[in-house]
Amino acid sequence: MDVTEAIVVSLITAMVVGVPLLGLTLRFCLKPLVEAFIRLKEVPQSGGVDVQLLRERVAYLERVLEAHGLMDEHVSLSLRTGAPERLPAVSSLKDRERV
Repeated sequence: MDVTEAIVVSLITAMVVGVPLLGLTLRFCLKPLVEAFIRLKEVPQSGGVDVQLLRERVAYLERVLEAHGLMDEHVSLSLRTGAPERLPAVSSLKDRERV
């Protein structure tokens, strides 16, 4: 086997085996990114309703916790856009049994 024949055979083998492997690798790498991008584009259409529903659910859960005496004080976090959420610096922890 000549040197040029060996180079040609190795290049053909690399193309026959390497191109499909490279394609599969790119497919599995790019698929999550493309799906995330598609979901990102869908969010603004239904985002307002979901945020409002979540706010109502959190308010309901806070009322339930207050009714059972599991919340010591009502901590109001600003949910406006652009305002960072901050937790109180000192919070008291109580040992309570789960019912």
